[in-house]
Amino acid sequence: MTTTRPTQGRHRAPRRRRWAWPVALVLVGAVAIAVAGGGSTYALWNSSTTTDGAQVRSGTASLVVSSLTAMNTAALAPGTSTTGTFSVRNAGTVPLSVRLATTTTEVAYASVPAAAVLDELTLRLAPVARASDCRPGLGGYAARPAAFDTGSGYYTLPVGVRATACLEMVLDADAPQSVSGAVTDFTVTVTGTQVAP
Repeated sequence: MTTTRPTQGRHRAPRRRRWAWPVALVLVGAVAIAVAGGGSTYALWNSSTTTDGAQVRSGTASLVVSSLTAMNTAALAPGTSTTGTFSVRNAGTVPLSVRLATTTTEVAYASVPAAAVLDELTLRLAPVARASDCRPGLGGYAARPAAFDTGSGYYTLPVGVRATACLEMVLDADAPQSVSGAVTDFTVTVTGTQVAP
């Protein structure tokens, strides 16, 4: 007796065995068991900590600057000076770091360049207890008018405090005759920056 093998159609693909599902189920089961049994390893990936509470406070910065008392506008001779005073008050709720700097300098004179006149002048700033204490020759910050800048942190002004400053303009003792008759105007800007408590 002869047996004939069943023939498959020529367009039909050969049958494949489907064993992927049982293997996948076994792998999923193995991973689930490993995760369930490895709880202590899983805990290493989690951590927590506590911190002390912090307060956030807001405040206002307010600086009140008085006008400069009239400096003597009479002509300066070499080696002489003129003074004036002004006050600053911290009207805000935070301490302020005060900075003073010239923001404009103008020279009304046609005979020599403005820089030649400004290089013969020195601007001085000194804190004083009251306006009557302002006089020539006080120590403090000094620079040529075009470079006058105390930088931030020159003076810390507490809340509610008023401070008085003496400003002096000095003509160098060796100033040449060529700058005689020059008129100089300058603007000093006062700024206050909040100081961290």
